[in-house]
Amino acid sequence: MRLSLILTSWLALAATAAAQNPEDTRRFYPLDHQQPVGRAGRWQATIYPGLSSYSQPVRIALPSEGEVTFYQGSPQAGVVTPAPAQAGMQVGYVYRVKIAQMADYPGVELYPTIELLDRLHPPTELKDKFPIPIELTTAEIETALNDQMVTKVIYLEQPQLATPTRQIDGKMHTEVLEHDINLLEAADRRGRPIAIVRLGGRIPDPQSPQDEFFSTSPLTFIPQP
Repeated sequence: MRLSLILTSWLALAATAAAQNPEDTRRFYPLDHQQPVGRAGRWQATIYPGLSSYSQPVRIALPSEGEVTFYQGSPQAGVVTPAPAQAGMQVGYVYRVKIAQMADYPGVELYPTIELLDRLHPPTELKDKFPIPIELTTAEIETALNDQMVTKVIYLEQPQLATPTRQIDGKMHTEVLEHDINLLEAADRRGRPIAIVRLGGRIPDPQSPQDEFFSTSPLTFIPQP
């Protein structure tokens, strides 16, 4: 039952410029998804230093066929994997990936980031079968193509606060909030924040291919289950 819960209880909170469903928050919360990229992850890794040494499987899924490129410092050091793509990431780091070769979006390349805040705790021998799911939807890709930023905070739901919403085809339930709501605080109220995904905005500078755009965060590649 515990492993089943891990599989079926993933949710995400998303904010876009056209978001709806406001949520009022009146208490101080030290972290915010709108703070500089990487701050929340570094905070977590500093408080819990043992987290950063663990290679946490992360699985990136696209709406249809496509490719995911994991970067390791430069465009020449990318590892291209067909979607859904899986790699090991570490808490406290930010990872840049490229999504491309999507059947519904020929010629489109997008460069989301994944900021890892926490890890899962499955049995050691099963950890590759229970990755953190990152699902990029058609609506989110369309929003990014319209020059808007999509920010998602993925969290593991508390059983006692479980949303009474049936998952369809195993897809994560996504709740869309106003862009000025602190998604980290909202996720913390509902469960345990795991990752921040940001899609849209910056693209690589062809005149400066070695800049910090291409992350140097540690990656491990693991067999897909």
